[in-house]
Parts: sequence; structure tokens; C-alpha cells
Amino acid sequence: MALFLLAPLPALLAGSKRRAALQRDLEAARAQEAQAHQLCEAMRYRVKRLREDLIAADSQARTAHQLTLLGQFVAGFLHEVNNPLAILTGRVEVLLQERASDVELCADLERILHEARYIEKISGTLLPALRRAQVDSAFEPALPAEAIERALTSLRPMAESQGSALRFDRVEAPRVNLPSHIIEEVVRALVANALQVLEKRGGGTVHVRLKASHPARPTVLFEVEDDGPGVPQELRDHLFEPFVSRSTDRRRSGLGLFIVASLLQIYDGAVRYEAGGEAGARFLVEIPRARFTKEQPYHWFASRFPEEEREEQAP
Repeated sequence: MALFLLAPLPALLAGSKRRAALQRDLEAARAQEAQAHQLCEAMRYRVKRLREDLIAADSQARTAHQLTLLGQFVAGFLHEVNNPLAILTGRVEVLLQERASDVELCADLERILHEARYIEKISGTLLPALRRAQVDSAFEPALPAEAIERALTSLRPMAESQGSALRFDRVEAPRVNLPSHIIEEVVRALVANALQVLEKRGGGTVHVRLKASHPARPTVLFEVEDDGPGVPQELRDHLFEPFVSRSTDRRRSGLGLFIVASLLQIYDGAVRYEAGGEAGARFLVEIPRARFTKEQPYHWFASRFPEEEREEQAP
């Protein structure tokens, strides 16, 4: 009877070993499956990143090609426009002498002459800006308040025609290490950009604020703010790239902010976007102060900031 009961025991032990072996094989298969799944996900991620990199590289290549063509076009355009511009400037100067008694006409001619000379100056800077190359020509450090005022004076008729207002908080700021016409171009571009956005809303306000400069700060700040719809979130990281615009108008080239950033970069300045309060867009411009002026002699830069010296001398 006992022998009969013990007879299935070897079969049970063999079955148990087979089940254990099958369990190990199953666990190994599951581990291999998980590993294969991870490899598949990693491969899918790498393929996605490669596709994105290829798209980005293709976009950069197209942009570089477009900028090359644009630079060639600008160079040719500036070459062709300089001669008639010189004729226009010379003729206006002659008219100013011939019609000196006509005060109203002379005021208009002075405005035309100022704009023509402004075009001459900016045309000499535009091509280096597109190339992001340094300009070697000498210039007189500008007073930012005067340059901003001139730019706003030029744009005020445009603003009034569409029911918009231009405001300027003017403070006395030191000279900056930029030509006056560069500041004018930066202000014109930022304000005109804001006005074009506000025009679709039936008007609005563009506020330019020149910040009081601290004696120890090496830069001067001003901001251009509007009360429009602001910049969409998806464009904010690309605003200063070429051919990017917050306007849906197809006539807009999307080069305005790119040129602004490029011009400032040439002279060690910078521009950045900040979201407005409840609405609107704000662009903050930072430009370097002029060095070695009467108010800031060489020893001011060679020594420490005056505030640091006073703090150490304080009891």
C-alpha cells in the first residue's frame, strides 16, 4: 500500500521542476519583452529627434539662403538708390536757399532733408546689420532723449491718422555709445510695429519710457510698450529671428525686429520682449553708455563704482 502511494512522487517532482523551468522561461521572456519595448521607445524617440533636427536644419538652411539673397538685394538696392538720393538731397538744399523767405515751405523742406539724410545714414548701416558685422565708421555718441524725440516726431502723423497716441516719458540720460540714427531706427521700428498692430483695433496708445540712468550703471534703458493684444506665446521665443512676425498681414516681411536686434548687437546693445501688464507688448532696449566723456573720465572706469567706495568709507 505504501509503495503504491509513493509511486507518483517522482512524477510530481519532475512536474514541479518543469513548472519552475517554465516560470523562469516566462520571466526571462517578459524581461526580454520589456527590454525590447524600451529599445523600441528609445529608437522611436531618437527617430523623432532626428526628424526634428532635420526639419530645423532645413529651416536654418532656407533662412540662411534667404538672408544671403536678401543681403545681395539690399546691397544692389542701396547702390541704386544712393545716386537719386544724393540728387534729392542736393535739390532740397538748393530750394532751402532759394525759398528762404517762405517759412512754411522751408519747414517742410527741412523735414524732407532730415528724412533723406536719415535714409543715407541708415543705408550705410543696414547691410552690416544683416551680416551682423561691426561698423568701423566713427560717430558722435548720441543723446538718447533727442533721438527718441525725433523718431516719435516722424511717426506722430501716422499715429494720429489711425487714432493712436504716442507718449514719451523723457528724462535726461547720458550720451550712449551709438550713432543717433541707430537709436532713431530702433525706436521707429518698434513704434511702427506697435502702431500697425493697434490699427486693426481702431487705435491705442504706444508709450516710450526713457529710464533714469544710475551713475554706476554702464547702460541706458528705454522701453516701448503698447496696449494691444500682445505677442502670442508660441512666437515669443522666435521674435528676433528673421521672417517672424506677430502680424497676420502677408505684406509684413518679419524682418523688423530681426534688424532691430542686429543693429543693437553691432553696438553691444540688446533688446528683449516682456509681456505687458493686463495686455499689450513691452520691448526693453539696453544700450551702452558712452565712455571717456567729460562726465565719465577714464579713471571712472579704471576704479571701482563710487557706491562701493562710499560704502567702505562709511563708519
